[in-house]
Amino acid sequence: MANITTTEARVERRKGARLKSTLWFIALWCAGVGGAMLLALPFKLLIQMGTH
Repeated sequence: MANITTTEARVERRKGARLKSTLWFIALWCAGVGGAMLLALPFKLLIQMGTH
């Protein structure tokens, strides 16, 4: 018997894939922002120590 995939199953699979890719985007964006903040923190502290 042939494997027949309904359009509803395809739509559900697309929704799941879109949600997964959106969550990955958000997670990587948060990691990038956090990494940038950690990279900038020592310079911020050095500037604060130099001005006091």
